[in-house]
Amino acid sequence: MEKLKKQIQNIIDQTGYNMKISLLTTKLKKVMDYLEVDDGISIYIIDVDYDNNHLVGIKLAKQIREKDRNAYIVFNTMRTDSVYNVMTGLIRPSGFFKKPIHKEDMQILMGDIYRDYLNLQGENDDLFHVNIGSNIYHIEYRRILYFEAFQKKVYIHTPNQRIGYYDSLADLVKRLNNQFVRCHRSYLVNVDNIKKVSFTDMILEMKDGRKIDISRTYKNVLKKKLNL
Repeated sequence: MEKLKKQIQNIIDQTGYNMKISLLTTKLKKVMDYLEVDDGISIYIIDVDYDNNHLVGIKLAKQIREKDRNAYIVFNTMRTDSVYNVMTGLIRPSGFFKKPIHKEDMQILMGDIYRDYLNLQGENDDLFHVNIGSNIYHIEYRRILYFEAFQKKVYIHTPNQRIGYYDSLADLVKRLNNQFVRCHRSYLVNVDNIKKVSFTDMILEMKDGRKIDISRTYKNVLKKKLNL
């Protein structure tokens, strides 16, 4: 456990994430006591095979989820059957580690969680947060022209950048503010950066001159968003 603690602390120190290790324990009661006083956003890394009984770890995760709907729950296990039990247990896990935990995997997972946290907490701010590896990038919404889905990645297009990371437009649209609208299965555009729209040609033009296809599926969604 001390090795894991050191690994996590090193990642926090290297990345500058606004996180701290609050509890490291093998005692279930201490976890439940922590749940009663915790009023922030927490990440719980749970050994599914607690005391050589994977049901104990899953039961603990269910109790955490009941108490804290916003918690990030991550499982550490060597058993593939445990994954099935977790996925069917209404726990909504944020990730899995197969023992032993490698630093690179921990960096990626913590980056994903921290990016998600920043975007959820910053719904009213002017920045979109995205992680690539262990690095978090902060991009002003006003600079984003559109998001493009291509080959299992989402690409952020600004006037002078194209940044790709693993995500989906279906998940992304739930996290964005209302200045973005879907116009095509592959595009999510910033309405503030649209120059003109042609529903005859089914094309919209961005302020920098780039042209984006409009699909019939999203035509009415776009019209409603633009009050047309």
